[in-house]
Order: sequence, then structure tokens, then C-alpha cells
Amino acid sequence: MIKNMIQYKWALLALMIFAGIEARAQRDTTIRQEVEVVKSFSPAAMDAQKINDTPVIRDTEHKKPNFDYSIFSQPVFSTFSVTNLQAATIIGKPKEEVGYGLLRVGAGNYNKPYGEFFFNNKNAKNSIFGLHMKHLSSHGNLKLEGGDKVKAPYSNNEAEMFIKHMFRRSTLSFNLGLTHDGFNYYGYPGEFSIPDTIGIWAPYLGDRQTFTRGGVNINLQNLAAGKRDPSTGFDFKYNYFGNKTGQREHFGNFTMNFKRPSDAVAFHLDAGAEHSQTTNLFIDTLNAAATRKQTWIFGKPAAYFGNETINLKAGLNLWMTFDSHYKTNFRITPNVRFNFIPVKELISVFAGIDGNNYHNYYSAVAYQNPFIDPELSVKNHFEKFRFYGGFAGKFASRTNFKLQVDHSTFIGHPFFFLDKTTTFVTPDPLSSSMVPVTMHNNVFSVLYDDMNKLKFNGEITHTVGEKLNLLLGASVYKYKMAHEEEAWHMPSFDATLALSYQVTDRFRVATDIYAIGKRNALLVDSNPDAGREIYPMEMVIDLNARGIYDITSKISAFAHLNNFGFQKYERWLGYPVQSFNFLGGISFSF
Repeated sequence: MIKNMIQYKWALLALMIFAGIEARAQRDTTIRQEVEVVKSFSPAAMDAQKINDTPVIRDTEHKKPNFDYSIFSQPVFSTFSVTNLQAATIIGKPKEEVGYGLLRVGAGNYNKPYGEFFFNNKNAKNSIFGLHMKHLSSHGNLKLEGGDKVKAPYSNNEAEMFIKHMFRRSTLSFNLGLTHDGFNYYGYPGEFSIPDTIGIWAPYLGDRQTFTRGGVNINLQNLAAGKRDPSTGFDFKYNYFGNKTGQREHFGNFTMNFKRPSDAVAFHLDAGAEHSQTTNLFIDTLNAAATRKQTWIFGKPAAYFGNETINLKAGLNLWMTFDSHYKTNFRITPNVRFNFIPVKELISVFAGIDGNNYHNYYSAVAYQNPFIDPELSVKNHFEKFRFYGGFAGKFASRTNFKLQVDHSTFIGHPFFFLDKTTTFVTPDPLSSSMVPVTMHNNVFSVLYDDMNKLKFNGEITHTVGEKLNLLLGASVYKYKMAHEEEAWHMPSFDATLALSYQVTDRFRVATDIYAIGKRNALLVDSNPDAGREIYPMEMVIDLNARGIYDITSKISAFAHLNNFGFQKYERWLGYPVQSFNFLGGISFSF
């Protein structure tokens, strides 16, 4: 009997333990299923990895930007005869200590002195103070198409002070800068020579021009905010511009950005105002010189839906423009982008539609084409729609690629051209025969046309740590004009090959090859009976190489070879660049 009772007790205890385990398992399963069913939907837009390290100065290499013709972009053709050299850049924190600054001095052919100085103070834990100064100039001559040898000096001077302070969640940046650039109007189109005085009229030939711009930029951004954190930031810019021919410009921009996420959608808003005021411009509506004032008010609201795998941005771009000499207008474009990542970090697909309204204030145009008529006032133009799509991903862990197609519709796009005048004169007073005389201008005017632009772009990058970096990119363009025969001065294609290689621990080399497709330039005669003249501009292949050798841990020698393909091409009609030119020197870090 006792034995049976003991057996019953053990059976009952086992049954209770089993029941408890079963109930607990059921509870665990129920909880796990409940979490999966009611998990919060967390929308997030694709965002770049944010870096908040204190920057330092390293003696590194400079890469040219990709060529993309636009009234605001910097084309592969630099403003002056030689590609600007950036001896050092501010980048993320390196693996080893490199000191407080860098000094580089050098010289090259075409009577070219060069000097650049960087300094930063990183004693403070959360802030950095820095200085940057640079001088690069040339005093050489160039040979034009007509055989004339002309003086084509230029100079590029920069001075900058920057302060950056990192708060717990935000970063405040302050930049104060001054640039002073000088050059000559040294060129003119055609195959005439200066002694042929009846064949050339170049009112600014040999004249000196200078561009001086000083400005301040204050920026506050919450770089630590995550996708689900609200944030607010702003950006303020002010520039004062003046040149030797008497144009003076004030330009300011203030932009606020807001982000307010929720469980289902995230709301973003960029809004602000922009103002420009330029004196001594020729205004076609007045047929006289006057001051042009523009005030822009803009807002770019958008909502973000989705997650890191699939997401959608849906918004609008809005502009209200007030111009002292042209009618007030209101512009609106969609701002929609779809992203889909079927395989994370391997392939992504994107598509969208947007547009842009371009504020063609004086200094922006002048820095793009310094050889414009100094009194030229360029009207704003409007990108009504831009449809784009493509995909990006990886061929391998170290090889990335991107393919993209864009189709843009522009209203009133500006195109640069040169004008000429054909008259008939009697060279011999004793003769009644008349001969035509064509006089060419050597500063650019502008005309406007509506345009559709189709762009095919592809890029491949390959990296092997710090040993090897390769970039290959190419774009093909197709233009459809409303009235003009061609998209003047715009290329049929452009391509870039950039390669850098760490030969040894002390020796680094790099090369850049730029190819620019054929373009057509335009000469317009003021005499309607004389018509127009089209100048074909041949394909450009610009070869560049550079190297740095570390003599000691503090002292390095550098050399730059520019245009060593000896191609004598024109970046703007009538204005050839320097042929093969080199720059070499010593850099010292401290």
C-alpha cells in the first residue's frame, strides 16, 4: 500500500512538472507569435552613413569632379588654364597621428609658382579650428589658332578659416573664406591674326579681369539623430562678389530643415529664402545697365514610407521668384523616389521623378564661364521634369557599380555663343569695289531654348584597401532642341578613368584620364543676311599623372604632370588651354 502511494506521488509530481513545462512552452510560443504579428511598422528612408569624427589633415591626392554641363556645375575644364591642385583635404580620423598641419611649395613650367598651407588645432576634445591658404599662378604665353602668341596669365588665391564644434547630438560649423582669381581675355575665334585688323574685333583682347569673393557659412546639423528621431537644422550662406569691370553682387541663402518621424510615416521639410543683388548689368527689358535684384522663397515637403528594404519618398518642390526686371513666377515639380533592395548590400533598384529651378545669379555664371560679357545678365531656367531610374550594387566585395538613365525637360536653358558683325567697306579710295569685313567678338553672349536631354550613365569603382583605387565612369548625352540646331558647347559624351596605387610604403602614384566628346560652338552675325557659323570642337583626351614620395615621415616630394598627351584643345571657343605642363615641389608636415 505504501509502495503504491509512493508511486502515485511520483507519478503526480511528474505529471505536474510536465504540465508546467507544457504550459510554459505554450506561453513562450504564444509570446513569440504575438511579437511577430503585432511588430511595429518602422518606415525609414535610405540614408548615408554619418561620420562625426574630428577631421585632420593628410597629404593626399586630388581627383577632378565628373563633367556634367550645367549653369551651376563645375565642368572638367577648370576656370583657368591649369587644373586647380588640392594638396590636402580634410577627411576622417586616420590610423596614425599626422600632426597639426601641412606646407607645400613648388613650381612648374609656364612660370608657375605654387604654395599651400593647412593648419588645424585639435587640442579641444569636441572642437577643431583650422586655416587654409593657397596660391597658384602662371605667367606663360599661348598660341592661338590664327598663329598669334598671346599672354595668358592667371592666378588663384584662397584663404579660409573654419571652426567646427561637436555637441552631444549636433555639430555646428563656421567657415569664413576669401578667394581672389585673375586672368586675361586672351583669346578669340577663327584663324585670323592680330595684324589682320579688318578680320578681328576683340574689345577685351588682352584686358585683365579679376574675381574676388568673400563669404561666410554657418551650418547646424543633428548628425546623431536616427531614422526615428526628430531633428532640426539650418544652413546660412552669404557671399560678396566683385570684379575689375565694376560688377558687385550680394548673395545670401538661409535654409531650415525639419524631420518629424512617426510609426507609419516620416515627414521632412526643407524651406528657406535666397536673395541676390548685382549692379551694373545690362537688362534687356530696359536696354540699359541697371541693378538686378532677385528674391526666392522655396519649400520642399516630403513624406517617407517603408523600411530599409523597400521605401518611397513622395513630395513636392516649390519656388516663388521675385525679380526686379522680370515677371514674378511660381514653379512646382514633383519629388518622388522609389528604392527597392532585394538583396542587402548586393543590388538595389531605384526610380523617380523630380525637377529643379536654377537661380542663375551673376557669380555662378561667371565662375562657370569666366569669358562671358562682363555686363551679361543671364535669365533663370527651369527643369520642368527629370525622370530617372537605374540600379546599383556589387560585382564583388570590393567592386561597386551603378547604371542610371535620366530624361530631363528644360524650359529656357541658356547656351553661350560668340557674336560677329559683317560689314562692307571700300579698302581703296580710288576703287568703288566693296569687300566684306567680318569682326569677331571675344566675350560670350547667351541665347535660350527649350531642350530635352537624355543621359546614360555608368560607373564602376574598385578598391583594395589603401593599396589600389579605381574609378571608371562614362555618360552619353542626346539632346533634342526646340529651335536651335545644336546644344551649343555641350558634349556628346564624357568619360573618366581615375587610378591610384600605393607602390610602396613611401611611394604613391595616380593618374586621371578625361575624355570629352565632340561639341559645336556658335558664331552669330548681327547682319541677318550673313547667317550663322558653326565651329566644330574636336574630342578632348586630357591625360594627367601625379606622384608623392615620402623622403621622411615629415617631408615628401610631389610631382604633377597635366595634359601630357600634348593636346591643344579649347574649353571655350577661342580660348585654348595650356599644353603639357608640370608642377613639382616639396611638402612638409608638422
